[in-house]
Amino acid sequence: MEKKRKGATNGDTVVSNKDIAAYYDTHQFWYSHFWSPAALHYGFWYEDTKDLAEAILNTNKFVIDALWINHEDVVLDAGCGVGGSSIYIAETTGARVEGVTLSEVQLKIATERAGRSSASDLLRFSLQDYTCTNFGGGTFSKIFGIESICHANKKIDFLKEAYRLMQPGGKIAVADAFLTKEDLDAEENNIYTNFIEGWVLPNLATKDRFQKDLLETGFTNVLFRDMHDKVKRSSEIIYNHSRFTYPFNLIGSKLGLVPRNFSARYQKEFFDRKIAVYGVFVAEKPAT
Repeated sequence: MEKKRKGATNGDTVVSNKDIAAYYDTHQFWYSHFWSPAALHYGFWYEDTKDLAEAILNTNKFVIDALWINHEDVVLDAGCGVGGSSIYIAETTGARVEGVTLSEVQLKIATERAGRSSASDLLRFSLQDYTCTNFGGGTFSKIFGIESICHANKKIDFLKEAYRLMQPGGKIAVADAFLTKEDLDAEENNIYTNFIEGWVLPNLATKDRFQKDLLETGFTNVLFRDMHDKVKRSSEIIYNHSRFTYPFNLIGSKLGLVPRNFSARYQKEFFDRKIAVYGVFVAEKPAT
């Protein structure tokens, strides 16, 4: 009988904050120069989207609309990367935005970019773990994470902290990849493992498990927007890039010169075979 992977929500491996910080500290240069200087996420491609830069902006606009962000809000960008989404939100809505990251390299870039922004007085970035921050309870009216909550060993730890930090009536949005089922056969497990290992992810939650975690934490009016088709173009771009880098990483990893990282190659098959779906969860904290 084929061995099946079960309990992805229980944690397939344990990834430390140090591991995550080291990955982004050493890889941010490549993301900035070969993907986008403003963001690390896939971006949303619509029929009239012209290029990757516009696709990335589409994700920021989606979050603003989904959370109804306006100038009265105080927003947490959980896993802010180099601050692109935070800066865009502050500049376009007038909201105050706090961004947190584990990477000192990303923090430096985000802080420098914020200093050049027209909304610099509305922006602040800090080195923090989004599952255990130093912010007071009820600090934020809106909280979001774009392809960052996948780094949490237990996703519910982030959700509990987000609930503590959120004002009554506040809203949360999480854009990420979610497994479509708990049990994976041997072939699916191989694709999944290659997907998470290179990008330093401990596991992915299933869509159903993440929804249950939201409800268990206390969030209500939970909605899921399937954006799978909107990230296909970016998935193909990443895969095409990997066709050039894969042979070098394969040889280098076998020689012990570089860490094994085949995520870019396997992510396309991971999505194409519907082992995971890409989407956005939106939920609310009850007003009373």
